[in-house]
Amino acid sequence: MGLRVPKDKDQQSVSVDYRGRQYTVVHCDGALDTFREALKHVKVGKAKSLTRQMIVQIKRLADGEAMSRDNFPLEGMLPALSGQRRGRRFRALKKIPIRGYCWKSDRVPDTWFISHYIYKNKNDLDDRDTEKVSHNWRRIEEDGDER
Repeated sequence: MGLRVPKDKDQQSVSVDYRGRQYTVVHCDGALDTFREALKHVKVGKAKSLTRQMIVQIKRLADGEAMSRDNFPLEGMLPALSGQRRGRRFRALKKIPIRGYCWKSDRVPDTWFISHYIYKNKNDLDDRDTEKVSHNWRRIEEDGDER
C-alpha cells in the first residue's frame, strides 16, 4: 500500500499509494500535506469522519467501483497532450468540505493521480486549483516524474 502519513492522535492513516482491483491511486508529492492542511479547518470529530470517508472513496476508485456524480464530479480542464486539440477534464473526490483533485493517467496504465486537496466551502473552482492540477499533470504526463 505504500508509505503512510504519520497518524495524529485524532486521524486515521492515509496511504500515499493504493493498489485496488482495477487501478492504482497515487498521491502527488505534497498531496497528503494538503489533506492534513484541509482537515485543520474542520472540527476534530468531523476530521476523523472525513478521513474515513475519503479513504473509502479512494478505495472505491481504485477498485473500479461506480462513483456518483455528487462525490466524483468533473471539474476543470487539463492541458492538451501533444497532437490533441484540447485536454480532458479532471475530477474531484468530494466529501464536503474537502475535495481531492485527480485525473486518470494517459501515460501510466491503470493509474489515477491525486494532485492535491483543498478545504472548500463553495462550489466554484478556483483558477489556482486548476493551475496546480495542470502543473502536476505536466510534470507526470509530459515529463515522466511520477510523484
